Amino acid sequence: MGYIFESEIELIMNGVRARTIGEAESIRLRDILHADLHPALKAYFRARVWQLLHQERQTEVRSKRLPYGLPEIMRLLEQTDILLVYNYVFGQHDFTLMLDHAVHFQFNFLCRPQWTLLNFIFENQRRRPTSDIRRKLEYCVDYAYYAEIIKRYIDERGLAELTYEEFSDLLEKLDQEIVARHSSVELALMTRPIVRFIDSAMEHVERPIADATIPVNAAIVFFEDKKLNDIKERLEAERDGNAVTEVSLRQLANIIEMVRTGDFSAEVVFPDDHPEETPPVAPLAEVTPEIEAQPQKPKPPVRIFSDFEEDRPIVASEVARIQETVGDPIILDDSAGMLVNLQSLFSPSEEKTFIKKLFNKDELLFREALDHLNMMVDWRDASKYLQEMYITNDVDPFSEEAILFTDKVQRRFLPTVEGSQESA
Repeated sequence: MGYIFESEIELIMNGVRARTIGEAESIRLRDILHADLHPALKAYFRARVWQLLHQERQTEVRSKRLPYGLPEIMRLLEQTDILLVYNYVFGQHDFTLMLDHAVHFQFNFLCRPQWTLLNFIFENQRRRPTSDIRRKLEYCVDYAYYAEIIKRYIDERGLAELTYEEFSDLLEKLDQEIVARHSSVELALMTRPIVRFIDSAMEHVERPIADATIPVNAAIVFFEDKKLNDIKERLEAERDGNAVTEVSLRQLANIIEMVRTGDFSAEVVFPDDHPEETPPVAPLAEVTPEIEAQPQKPKPPVRIFSDFEEDRPIVASEVARIQETVGDPIILDDSAGMLVNLQSLFSPSEEKTFIKKLFNKDELLFREALDHLNMMVDWRDASKYLQEMYITNDVDPFSEEAILFTDKVQRRFLPTVEGSQESA
């Protein structure tokens, strides 16, 4: 599909090169991750280097006499692996080649996520170990509900592998449920990751969300992937009959509303049409009162992207409802049925300390880390993220502040930890 968007892809690649390697002979992964790039591209580079290390580890010859399985040795090896990955060096040729793969992959994933996940994960195989599936999901940061629910589905059932047919059926059911639950405006807003990816080639420009534009071909492919052929056909008619090359999100929402209702005069209302009356909503509208109440902190103009998708993750209660369509409902914890928001676990004084000591006095990085951790449902994933974060920020993981921060985060995933400590 890359040839359809070759000009956009070339602009993105040129922008990435200018912000990273430029004319230098080489660049470390750590420097790529610190650059002002779209988070999907950072995720691809990081996941690919982890895959290279994993492949190298598979060929290592280890003596059975050496106690590699001791917990303290395993922890040291994990730290070593993180250091190796983050200091991986790309030459100009290797960087350009991987950048080309990354941009084409992410463009495919953003425009047709079902098709891309199926082909990327299964390739020519009919079944895959779930360990491989989890590893490949690390390449994808947008449309977080896919990875979140797939991992829950695997964990709840203790699955060791999935077939192509099972995985395809799961993806289709997830999208059917998402489509059924959301308005025409919210469905149009689901394409916003495509807009952000294309905009990554340009300087950041503030504009109302309804005025953001998307190539009509990208919208056609997106809704075809969701099996919404009536919307796809209407967009094709606009393209072929009226020479439309791109549509604003408002126009897209109106088209979706027209197809859904049959009302050719339908006009939709966007969240920012009447800001004094309508609070901002996430593209997928799964928000809790606690999340809605949090003020949105303005981002410094020098950073175009955060390290994660801006859209709020699907909250646990919504995930559980979606799960009912694919099997037994998920119970996240015994008390509230959902994982708590990390924002509620820190006092103002603790926040100030962590921002100063762990995040180089950068409050934005602190907020991004909390939001990233809030998207996770497994302590193993969170623990790995924390290790990487400490190394990236040049923080001693055994410092008093790092230990306290780790303990606080752990309580979100293992709420019995705090209670057991107190009872002891």
